[in-house]
Amino acid sequence: MKKNCYLLLLLTLFSLSASAQRWSYGAGLGGSLYHGTWANWHTLPNNKEFAMTRPALNLQVRYQNSPTFAYRLQAVFTDLKGGTGNRVSPVTVALPVTNFATSIFGLDALVEYNFLNYQNSVRRVNNWTPYFYAGISTVFAKVSGNQDGVGFKTNTKMNYALPFGVGVKYQLSPSWGIQFDLGARKTFTDALDRPLSEGEASFNLTKGDQFLNSSLTVTYTIQSVFCPTY
Repeated sequence: MKKNCYLLLLLTLFSLSASAQRWSYGAGLGGSLYHGTWANWHTLPNNKEFAMTRPALNLQVRYQNSPTFAYRLQAVFTDLKGGTGNRVSPVTVALPVTNFATSIFGLDALVEYNFLNYQNSVRRVNNWTPYFYAGISTVFAKVSGNQDGVGFKTNTKMNYALPFGVGVKYQLSPSWGIQFDLGARKTFTDALDRPLSEGEASFNLTKGDQFLNSSLTVTYTIQSVFCPTY
């Protein structure tokens, strides 16, 4: 079933990009870094936590209807790793010795706000802008690991998240561009790093895990025509 979902997503991305004028599509590589019960740093991760950064792949389709706003549909493939030994701050209660690995598949619907007048058109090839993005996300997660020496593995669970962050994009030519994202996904579940206890709700507003993500993406614009600005 998961393979069918991936195939349907890819077909949707390419069909949309091929059938509209102001659409672009892209692929990018980056990294993901877990933040949760076993890595609760506040400003910066320590060396052990930073070493847990995992590779991430994204596929995206973006529609830009004005120089200010753009709308992006994005698929993200990544995984997370962590454990008790990486935790920095002291704890007031005893924590079970835990190590985990989580595979992640995410679907994001994002809105980008361009701070500069961004137009990827023929007349303005050397064009760039910083931007802010936010939206909603569906996260499919499968967790495995061990807790106090006992192994565990969960089935794939669907969760919800709020992705947000900042970035910069640069149009290299009328067709090709690059963009760099740096952001986070705040989930509404505490099950990205452990199995849930019996009777524990999967949806959690206050104790949701999150993970940071970065990405360098190459984009290709099919066609982009904007009315001149005066």
